[in-house]
Amino acid sequence: MRIESVGIFGASGFVGTRLANQLAAQGVALRVFTRSRNTARHLWQLPNCEVIETDIFDAAGLSKYVAGCDAVINLVGILNEKGDDGTGFRRVHTELTRTIIKVCFNTGVQRYIHMSALGADAFAPSYYLRTKGEAENAVMAAHDEGLQTTVFRPSVVFGPGDSFYNRFANLLKISPVIFPLACAKSKFQPVYVGDVCRAIIASLGDQSTFGNRYDLGGPEQKTLREIIDYVAELTGRHRMVIPLGAFLSKVQANVFEYFLGKPFSRDNLRSASEDSVCQGENGLVTLGIHPTSVNEIVPTYLGGKFERRRFYNFRTTARRGR
Repeated sequence: MRIESVGIFGASGFVGTRLANQLAAQGVALRVFTRSRNTARHLWQLPNCEVIETDIFDAAGLSKYVAGCDAVINLVGILNEKGDDGTGFRRVHTELTRTIIKVCFNTGVQRYIHMSALGADAFAPSYYLRTKGEAENAVMAAHDEGLQTTVFRPSVVFGPGDSFYNRFANLLKISPVIFPLACAKSKFQPVYVGDVCRAIIASLGDQSTFGNRYDLGGPEQKTLREIIDYVAELTGRHRMVIPLGAFLSKVQANVFEYFLGKPFSRDNLRSASEDSVCQGENGLVTLGIHPTSVNEIVPTYLGGKFERRRFYNFRTTARRGR
């Protein structure tokens, strides 16, 4: 299946920016759909990239822009909503997905790729995971009706500019001597953003991926406590980490729910109560991609001068540097 033009929803985000750059570098024509062109300013200068400002929830309006695309990729997602009743999550994750699928059918687009998350399930404990699961079900139902779909389910995604390791680095920076930590034993399998993009690009024209869901994770599984200790070591911000029990975790989430930016919301707590690790074979391995270790990437943007120097010395020794 030959893919020459791709429409992307969510291209201005962390994964989307990296993906758009890689696709553009391969000569793929891009149409980026966004509610505000200014949020995608960093994509304006990409070759063969058209940034289109439109109401992404309006199927009729979208159809005229999506028509002619060989494939559509949906990366849109939010980690928090206004309030705590699932309304915001359901609109962005479930309703938008159904709208995009409808547009694909209306315009004759045959290929659709969807970004979900590990643990997504229509009966999951959090609104985030529940609505992600509902969206997945809609995608697989569309495949049964003839749309060539693929779903990717990554664990937390890391890389320069991520909202995971950088968030904990900032929290450690503003914390006093003690760092209270909810869900300290929850497990994650952080996956490199570059690997996620490679998986998406590799699957675009690969018929063997149609109708499949792929769990994506890195080579290591770590508890949240181990991740915090790692970030503290890299940044030199050592704190006394105090794991919280169920009651105090709820108290912390209820307090942070009302902080600017919701650094840790009630729904985040519900999501974090579930391990975010691959249940079966790692989809990266299935697609022939060697998972990148956290140690290869995170020190380059989170560590101090010593860590960065050690990394570049390693690159030079391996003859991958200048």
